[in-house]
Amino acid sequence: MKKVKIGIHQHVFTSKLNSENIDVFDYIKEIGFDSMDVNLRSTDFDFAREVRKKAEKLNLTLTGGGSLPKGKEIISQDKQKRTEAVEYMKEIVRKASEMGVALYHGLIYATAGVFTGSGPTSEEFEYAVTGLKEVANYAKKYGVSLCLEPANRYENYMLNTVEDSLKMLDAIDEPNVGLLLDSYHMNIEEKDMYKSITSAEGRIFHFHVNENDRGIPGTGHIPWDDVFRALKDIDYDRVVAVESFVDNSIDIASVVAVWRRLAPDAETLSIESHKFIKQMLEKYALT
Repeated sequence: MKKVKIGIHQHVFTSKLNSENIDVFDYIKEIGFDSMDVNLRSTDFDFAREVRKKAEKLNLTLTGGGSLPKGKEIISQDKQKRTEAVEYMKEIVRKASEMGVALYHGLIYATAGVFTGSGPTSEEFEYAVTGLKEVANYAKKYGVSLCLEPANRYENYMLNTVEDSLKMLDAIDEPNVGLLLDSYHMNIEEKDMYKSITSAEGRIFHFHVNENDRGIPGTGHIPWDDVFRALKDIDYDRVVAVESFVDNSIDIASVVAVWRRLAPDAETLSIESHKFIKQMLEKYALT
């Protein structure tokens, strides 16, 4: 079994990567992280090569988040808006390729924070499937895979559970489309985290290890033994990454409802998160 890599999201440190803060890669490498989730949406295209060069020098694996922003609505009733969302995602795919990112994940099946006041319709489901299938086929040319991240009911109404997400994966039916599961969202929406994770065996491309309050893993009430036992039982061998937020300065703070400091500082969050994840990986022989 391959070693599971430990990752961290750039949002622990900054909303936007640039030449002034790219040394954060050195910092996380020094702590012991193997990977970073970068915000594809906020990273400038002309800076992508520098990000890639830095990551390759340090042997850091990069994955890319890029949830659909307001105005890019892949399940809109307006065909033009759906087309614009698909073209936007294709641009993100090109940027990911330029950056050396092989995994593009997030709320890419609907726009976070956009609601209709009702649950998802079959028509909206088909819009998402059609659009994502087009993006997936386009992404194959660039060696990029897509990850659907089911998120809690307060952030979107299309995919909240693993069961919902597996249905969409089946409908898309492309080998380069999988799931990103996040323990924070699962803690809200799933009745049994162990069963939910194992039900998606072979289809989980990325995993976010987040506490119930989105603070430092291991400091709340997430059933971590169930989580890591499930990852062990499905032979998960990719990245587990912490996606937490120190304060409300990040550009998506209002979407994810971060109104207070969730850790003393970025240093404490990153060091303690790495320590906890490493202990759990060792406990379940995932490293």
